[in-house]
Amino acid sequence: MSNVRRLYELHEIDLSISDDKKAIVRIEGRLQDDHVVIDAKSKFEQEEKKLPDLRKKEKQMGWDIEELSGKIDEVDKQLYGGSVKNPKDLASLNEEFGHFKQRKSAMEDGLLDLMGELEKQQGAYDNVKSEFEKVQSRWQEDNGHLVEDKDRLTAEIAELEEKRKDAASQLEISDLNVYERLRKTKGGEAIAKVEQGMCKGCRINLPTHTLQKARTGQELVYCTNCGRILYVS
Repeated sequence: MSNVRRLYELHEIDLSISDDKKAIVRIEGRLQDDHVVIDAKSKFEQEEKKLPDLRKKEKQMGWDIEELSGKIDEVDKQLYGGSVKNPKDLASLNEEFGHFKQRKSAMEDGLLDLMGELEKQQGAYDNVKSEFEKVQSRWQEDNGHLVEDKDRLTAEIAELEEKRKDAASQLEISDLNVYERLRKTKGGEAIAKVEQGMCKGCRINLPTHTLQKARTGQELVYCTNCGRILYVS
């Protein structure tokens, strides 16, 4: 196997390691990004806070109506029980009775409106609660898959690192040093494959004499444009 072929195999291993590490970074970012759950929870809590106040108000209105009903019954007994005979007192009681009845009717209408509002709010609460539970469940399920993917990639990187050591040990130190230097300056792309007379690294057609030298694979030949090591399969 030629030195350039060995370098290309090392290059492929390095690219795989780099891709796996980038994938892990993306996974870690998604694991930390729980804004969807936070937003859903915030909406749920906002709707949840509204219910106790409405229920308390409903209960208080019910007590007030019950108390007023007791007063109406008391006035009714006085009016028609025969205990009050003075016309002036009867007129006063009758006026009070009418006032209480009007007030009770208005309170009952208010209670009906409140019950409708409470029912509407309960529906809104049930909807956001259901949505929050769905979002949370999806996020937890996705996280489970993401953790599994991260573990798989970590194990894969460990295997690739072992393969890299073996591949690097078969190379000349001088060639390896050139390769490592180019990796740093070329964004990890130290070697460019040649296809149809073109350097895949920079998409430039190569001179004929450069192609002929690269085909032998016996020495390192560089792209005349981008400076990467050329590999002809």
